[in-house]
Amino acid sequence: MVDTSDLTPEILADLRSPRPYPAITLAMPTDPDRPFGEKDRILLRDLVTEAKRQLADDPGVPRDAGLELRDRLLDPEVIERAGIPFHAAGALVVHIAAGEPVQVWQLASSAVEPRVAFATEFLTRYAVAAEQRSRPYVVLVLDQETCRLYRGSARKLVEVTRHGFPDAPRIPSPEDSIPGPIPHAAPYEGHEERVRQYLRTVDARLGTALKEHGGEPLFVIGGEKILAFFKGLTSHGSHIAGTLPLTGMDKDPAPDLEKRLAPVLAGFRDRQVAEAVADLDASRAQVKYAGGPPEVWTAVADKRVRLLVVEEGAELAGRIGGDGRILDVVPFPEPVTLPDPGRSTEPPAAGVATDIVEQLVENAVRADSRVLFVPDETLPGAEGVAAVLRY
Repeated sequence: MVDTSDLTPEILADLRSPRPYPAITLAMPTDPDRPFGEKDRILLRDLVTEAKRQLADDPGVPRDAGLELRDRLLDPEVIERAGIPFHAAGALVVHIAAGEPVQVWQLASSAVEPRVAFATEFLTRYAVAAEQRSRPYVVLVLDQETCRLYRGSARKLVEVTRHGFPDAPRIPSPEDSIPGPIPHAAPYEGHEERVRQYLRTVDARLGTALKEHGGEPLFVIGGEKILAFFKGLTSHGSHIAGTLPLTGMDKDPAPDLEKRLAPVLAGFRDRQVAEAVADLDASRAQVKYAGGPPEVWTAVADKRVRLLVVEEGAELAGRIGGDGRILDVVPFPEPVTLPDPGRSTEPPAAGVATDIVEQLVENAVRADSRVLFVPDETLPGAEGVAAVLRY
């Protein structure tokens, strides 16, 4: 099982890489009160049944691939085993292709409509939108004994064990160099410079990590002195969104770090929202504003969007024009509270897509636009989406 926080550019590129037809994506909402209980199992079985029906009816499926998919991979029990352990989430997305292990993603996302998609690459829009919605960030914990790196989201904080982290240089204490009690001794010559050299190494490794998640805010935790050293030498100061002057946090478990960081994160999110609203207001005067789903959809399709702002609860459905630039919004279908074994997994009406928000976000990310989810009612009159344009 993989989670929103596991999504990296390398994983995303692999998911988007061309595959022999069919690369199958199953998407479904999950019960938030009972992670993968009987209700979710029934819906998964329905999706697998629908996928097997499409597999049998599709003349474009090669025989060997079709047999492997039908007899081994398109199996609710295989999918369930690949997804263990399950946790409370908003959606389940399954990627299946001949010759590959089944991938199960649990996403912190708004509920998606059940669907089965056959293509030459997996659908990634749900994972991309869920990652953006989870408000990812990076945490660097500075300490002379061990520096650690974490990647966080709205749901959890996970330690990063790549790019040379955790890094333990074993810098000796000044007191260790002189025998006996030294109540008034100054640090031995060169100790502070060794700390700075160590922090330069950490900063270089941090640069490699930030290339992987370059648009994410960075929060730095450490004692006041080591924070001052780091701020004076880092080449990534523009990424720092906040600091927390605490010592000894390199040994604290991730949940404790989350609790300590919570006020700093909340303050940063408030500033983000306020700055986005101000940016949108300024863009009106500069004629660089787009508001409402149809206008924003066209601007994203034309790669004109610098900042896409989406309300957390926005759900959009619509028909997409033939050239992909036009969106005709339709009322979002009523949610189905209980799975019906006979219910079709096709969209609720011919040509209607119910994942317009996910498509908007993925298209914006592909066009190097910044995406920000904001609280509901932040964008009055914009029907949940607005954008600052590049031109």
